[in-house]
Amino acid sequence: MKLFFPPGFSEWMLFAVLLSGIALFIAAAELVRKKFNRSPEVTRKLVHILTGVLIYFAPQLFNSGIPAILLALIFIIVNFAAERFDLLKGMHGTNRRSYGTVYYPLAFLILVLLFWNETPAIISISILVLAISDAAAAIVGGNLSSPHNYFLTSDKKSLEGSVTMFVATFLVVVLALRFNPLTAISNIGFLVLAGFAVASFATMWEAISSKGFDNLTVPLAAAFILHFLLTPLPHHHAGQLLLGIFLAATIAVVSLRFHFLKPSGSAATFLLATIIFGIGGWQWTVPILTFFVASSLLSKFGKKRKSAFDLLFEKSDTRDAGQVAANGGVTGMLMLCWYVAPSNEFWYPLYLASLAAVTADTWGTEIGVLAHASPRSILTMKRVETGTSGGVSLAGIVGGACGAFLIALSGSFWYGLDVRLVVFVVLSGIAGSLADSFLGATIQAQYRCVMCGKVTEKKRHCEKETSLVRGVRWINNDIVNWVCAIVGVSVMAVL
Repeated sequence: MKLFFPPGFSEWMLFAVLLSGIALFIAAAELVRKKFNRSPEVTRKLVHILTGVLIYFAPQLFNSGIPAILLALIFIIVNFAAERFDLLKGMHGTNRRSYGTVYYPLAFLILVLLFWNETPAIISISILVLAISDAAAAIVGGNLSSPHNYFLTSDKKSLEGSVTMFVATFLVVVLALRFNPLTAISNIGFLVLAGFAVASFATMWEAISSKGFDNLTVPLAAAFILHFLLTPLPHHHAGQLLLGIFLAATIAVVSLRFHFLKPSGSAATFLLATIIFGIGGWQWTVPILTFFVASSLLSKFGKKRKSAFDLLFEKSDTRDAGQVAANGGVTGMLMLCWYVAPSNEFWYPLYLASLAAVTADTWGTEIGVLAHASPRSILTMKRVETGTSGGVSLAGIVGGACGAFLIALSGSFWYGLDVRLVVFVVLSGIAGSLADSFLGATIQAQYRCVMCGKVTEKKRHCEKETSLVRGVRWINNDIVNWVCAIVGVSVMAVL
């Protein structure tokens, strides 16, 4: 199969049939909605399923990827226009504004570009997971009289819907891998492992996605796990992936139980840990596990003294998904870079630097708050109130350096205790934490309470809306932490 190979006449005819079939589904859904006064949600899910089933056969029908690319581009444009101008409610109608119907063909386009030449079966199976499993979860969750609802994001999900998503994904993957002519795998053990791994990863992405974004995250998550399992490379080990999933689930559950993480943070940790533990093995697992365990325990130390500053900080020490992403998002991206180009040894030092930066920042804050001396502004060096964004102290800087040193030691084992690497990791960590303090003192949003007059990171204080006194409203602590990690990586790259 060739992605950009010129299609022949027969392929263009098949393209016309496929395009007409999808258009017919949309027209029929709109007709049913208007004529029988059916809910737009019902017709939307019908189109969702039928379109996915039709697209499932695309890699088996076409040799060239051009018709598939064109099909995706057409429906990205059509669906965006329909959502933007409130047209074709039978296709996209929901009780909330969502561009899910745009993410659907966008996911298909990404899958085609990535997998058409080498592993086209991944495209078919990933789209089928989205078409059937995601739709089944929504149908079950939305039609129960008293479902067990939960919120990881702004979208309401149900436990029953998530269970349905898991079971349906497991069955779709197992059956598709067994009977798809592009795979035809008969090893029962492998089929069960693949079904479980894809179902676990895709279901959690569905649970934590909102506003139709699961139409993008679910197929890409399924494709990632399938690529790992179906591509025979030296660093692809199915057993390691399975162990990584169980370890990730254990950490997520234990962290939730001991209030290290909120439910959304627990879900995000499972996803991040599955990637790092399951793909990278112990070399990549030990440093981030060191950061997480040590920082979580440190955050609980001196709880009574720290509670006095809870009203100043935007978020608590029980971390949510945003905090997990801010602290671990860059490391996850570097892990994916290594996954794509494992022969490049450059990724691992950058990975350690990212972790060192967020560790130095976390430890600097936790230890600095416990210090009795008031911190100084990183801009003016004048004394400021403890807990003030942009405040630095000797205790905080030394504490941050110790955290970065711990990360350097946890990762340098695989480099033979390279002193040069340790020094570079510590310097990168300190640089990232100082950058965090500088941004906190300059552009991070700071608010003043209209009741007590305190300056805080919170948008509400004393049960009242606060007023912005400094910084940019959308730059919060999570954004600053992202930059902290990026600065750490950048300094390591220069060093």
